[in-house]
Amino acid sequence: MQPQNRIRRHGYHLMSLASIGTISIALFGLMSSVMPWLTDWDPQWDGWKLAGLSWQQTLAMNPQGKLLLSLSGIVWTLAYLMPLGALRRLGDRLYRNDPLTRPVADAFRRLAHSLPLYALLNVGAAALAAFAGEVGGGDPPRFTFGFSGVYLFLVATLCLYSIAHTMRLATEAADDSRSIV
Repeated sequence: MQPQNRIRRHGYHLMSLASIGTISIALFGLMSSVMPWLTDWDPQWDGWKLAGLSWQQTLAMNPQGKLLLSLSGIVWTLAYLMPLGALRRLGDRLYRNDPLTRPVADAFRRLAHSLPLYALLNVGAAALAAFAGEVGGGDPPRFTFGFSGVYLFLVATLCLYSIAHTMRLATEAADDSRSIV
């Protein structure tokens, strides 16, 4: 199989997997946003927690706390949908364009931009959930911070920015080569 066809096939598979992930995250996010309002539903798993709150704490919240917890679920869902949307766009660009073109380089850059946006939205969702616990009459919020996750996140983001920059330079070099010939 020719390399061009392999890249197109990879782009198609990337689009398909990102679409499946988008649908899954959207359904899970919808479920997590609606859960504080479902009083009759009783999860069978003891470890079920929504934004660090147990199921009993979620049910005991007042309406303002439940609303903030639902908003937290929506913001959390958006945080996870941003990179998946950028990944789907990258797959689409790889499927429809030559690999060394500006649209592919821009798709890599957009994917790199989506990771810091994911981090900001995720922090916002955690803050909303903590505020919901405080307003809703729950336990005081506890924040934890681990360096291993931050380190891997930083490495992944820097790698994506490096790939985007390299792709941009490669497309400029390819355009220069085409103009000479």
